[in-house]
Amino acid sequence: MASRLVSRGLHALVLMFAVSIAGFSLLWLMPGDFAEVMLMAQMDGTLPNAAQVKIFADQNGLSDPLPLQYIRWLAGVFQGDLGKSFVTREPIIDDVILRIGKSLTLAVLSLGLALVIAVPLGILCALFPGKMIDRIAGTISVIGMSIPNFWYSLLLALLFSLILGWLPTGGHGTWAHAVLPTIVIATSIAGVLSRFVRGSLLEELSKPYIRTAKSKGNGKSRVILRHAFPNIIPGLLTMAGMQFARIFDGMIVVETLFSWPGIGRFLVESLLNRDYPAIQACFLIVAVSYILINLAVDVMISLYDPRARGIV
Repeated sequence: MASRLVSRGLHALVLMFAVSIAGFSLLWLMPGDFAEVMLMAQMDGTLPNAAQVKIFADQNGLSDPLPLQYIRWLAGVFQGDLGKSFVTREPIIDDVILRIGKSLTLAVLSLGLALVIAVPLGILCALFPGKMIDRIAGTISVIGMSIPNFWYSLLLALLFSLILGWLPTGGHGTWAHAVLPTIVIATSIAGVLSRFVRGSLLEELSKPYIRTAKSKGNGKSRVILRHAFPNIIPGLLTMAGMQFARIFDGMIVVETLFSWPGIGRFLVESLLNRDYPAIQACFLIVAVSYILINLAVDVMISLYDPRARGIV
């Protein structure tokens, strides 16, 4: 197990190193001279002349070779320095700390609700494959996966906020503000998870050990819950981890529409303001989150399933 975890950890480090290079390159791939853009932001949009740009670049190390700039930038990232915003002139790490917790809260609530919906529904469909409940659940799952988040968000806001008046249309502060964005994100991934649970259980039910369990007098529901379902948990953990990482994609739209002050909305605001250092920071955070989530899933699977540890 230790060697597997070390291998996965090293793989994650290599990926994060590649992501850091890509993140650093974002600032140099943008249109124009980065030193000129930074100086213009500090001068409230006034266009600097060539001499001012050169002095600014020399003072801030922007004339140094790119490898040296990358090392200096990476050292700053390790110390929590993500640069300063062009808009607020404040350290970006302050905005990130303020918003990352809210995005994480929304992501955890959404995944939890998705699992609460998907697991029982998938088990129910596996108990009655091809029956009416299976067809209805399959149709609902496809609809949930197919509706774009922005359209679904508008429909829910129209129904529960404007027509019924039960929930606020957006904002943050109480549990009621989290209900609609959580439902939107959860239902978009619950369909994927329920189809996975159904398919995995039906595959398990065709294996010899299930026939042995049935021959001992166990009913179908008992066979699924006690024998088949525990064996699909590693795969379910992997799929849930992938969907958890996918949540950050959906947050960009959902947080913006519901005015939820998270990383997704921060990214949209940074794009609209052409705040390149903030865009770079959001890119790094989302990419590193993908890597760390996948690493955490690998660790959980290794702890749960002895076969993943190479023991059997």
